Amino acid sequence: MNIFEDLVLELKEENLLEDTFLDVLEARALEVDGGADPAAGQKSQQETEDFSFDGESDESVGTSLRSESDEPSRSEIIHQTAEKIEADAPEVADMQLMDSDETIEIRRPKSDKEFFKKRATGEVLSLQLVEHVVSALEREYLKIVPKTYDDLSVKKALHKFLQVAEDAASDAHKEAEFQLMQEIEAWCSVLAKRDAEISIAALRRYCETCRPKLSSQAMLALARFYRNLPYGEDVRGKFDYIVTRLFSKPLADETRRLLFTGAEAFSHIKALYADWSSIPLYSVDDEESIALAAASFRELQQEAEDATHFDDMIRSDFFGRLRSFKENIAETFLAPTVLTAAIECNVKVGNRYVKLLDKERLASGAAVTHEKYGSVDDEAISGAAARTLELDTTLRHLIDPSEAREDDEEGTEHHGEPERSEPVEYIDLTPKKVEPSVAAIRPRRSILEAVRERCFGINPLLLFGATALIILSLGLYAWATWFVEEDTTFSKDVIMLKLDPIPFKENLKLAKKSGDTFYGVVLPAWETMTNEKREEFLGAISEYGKTGGWVNVNLLNGQGKTVGYASPGHFEVIDNPQ
Repeated sequence: MNIFEDLVLELKEENLLEDTFLDVLEARALEVDGGADPAAGQKSQQETEDFSFDGESDESVGTSLRSESDEPSRSEIIHQTAEKIEADAPEVADMQLMDSDETIEIRRPKSDKEFFKKRATGEVLSLQLVEHVVSALEREYLKIVPKTYDDLSVKKALHKFLQVAEDAASDAHKEAEFQLMQEIEAWCSVLAKRDAEISIAALRRYCETCRPKLSSQAMLALARFYRNLPYGEDVRGKFDYIVTRLFSKPLADETRRLLFTGAEAFSHIKALYADWSSIPLYSVDDEESIALAAASFRELQQEAEDATHFDDMIRSDFFGRLRSFKENIAETFLAPTVLTAAIECNVKVGNRYVKLLDKERLASGAAVTHEKYGSVDDEAISGAAARTLELDTTLRHLIDPSEAREDDEEGTEHHGEPERSEPVEYIDLTPKKVEPSVAAIRPRRSILEAVRERCFGINPLLLFGATALIILSLGLYAWATWFVEEDTTFSKDVIMLKLDPIPFKENLKLAKKSGDTFYGVVLPAWETMTNEKREEFLGAISEYGKTGGWVNVNLLNGQGKTVGYASPGHFEVIDNPQ
């Protein structure tokens, strides 16, 4: 059972949901409604999704519902847009995203009432998944207590709508649909405001490091959420990252592999858009601009694959140009043709980055590579390639691939074959009646006699040694307790320092001050730094001591070994700490 079905069961247990589209799919109880008005069905479909575009002008296709008097002026636009959404979408789409074992099945609704049920249920379940992810991001990265949305009113509105969903032409259906749209619109607006406080980098790190990993259903819910929000560069960046991760899988050498061919990915994207009822924010009639944007992505991809050295991509500002191009094409980026080319470009560019960096490392060494490219903006590169690409992290994983495997294996259980034990000889413990003999009957002894017998049966040397150890232990305890004064000077004077004002704070894990001595624990990046950089780092902290209030500096690595020391008369960087 997947997470969507779990959420449906939760609604049913609360008596807020009797029948869902998932039940309809399993039972196949619905029949095609041939007498329904297609224009009315398409109109209701478009009205249902208008909530996702709050804040745009009245002339925009994505304008929020305001009053029933606006409907006649918008009906033709809604009708035409619905036709464009469903025009070329495949009838059936089965896909395994993120290389997971779970198959995502998409079936085009066969009637208006089936569409309404699927649209309403899918939207509510999708927002529930997004709510969980946004709350987790707020806890872990914003360090705030999430203000979760009270979705009880949404569940009630969904329950009411599903009760009248069979009669799409009735006034009760229209009223329930309008109420449900208002509740969903309110929920989506709150989620959008909370999500705006979360950076793209935080979303990437969460999706890549959370345990257990997000399912493909949860990632699809995020993609649906960002696709149907009003367009913005942050929204586009998050959507770009999510769909690229959905349509590819990680490999052991820090690269990624596309899961589908271009034609397959294009078909799947169109099927997802139709399933989400996503309004085309781009001009579907401007085929020339769409084709040109897709061709530009392929040219940028080819440029990256033709690069022979890592320095070629950095000096040509390749990642800056790729990121600017994505920003300039704006809503055209969302066209299925362009998005397909963008996903392939993202994967190929990220792979080329890793391979050229590894080539540079092998030729010059990790320390020289870090020294040469340490100032490169990792966030700009990550945003351009739609995946986290940090120079230090990538170098460490290339040097020791086991680190990457440990990250993937963290939190997983190993169910190995149980160890084989040696054959056990079973003894019959069935009580048997034994007649006592005269010789077996022994007289009872007093307690004193029993103790005397046991004491004299012990080895005298062992008894003497044990007694001496006990006396020595008691003497040490008494001496430490009553005769030695505890030296609490160090513990009382230790002060935890904030890293913000300290120079080179990005290389420090934590900092403390005890008396006139500064103690700092360096990050693993210290190992890749040159001696000149280490001395510069040590000197900067020592110089800052005039302001911070310390005279001596002692730097430690993760194992607690001293790697650098500075005082008024001594300055030393230790290469191989013992």
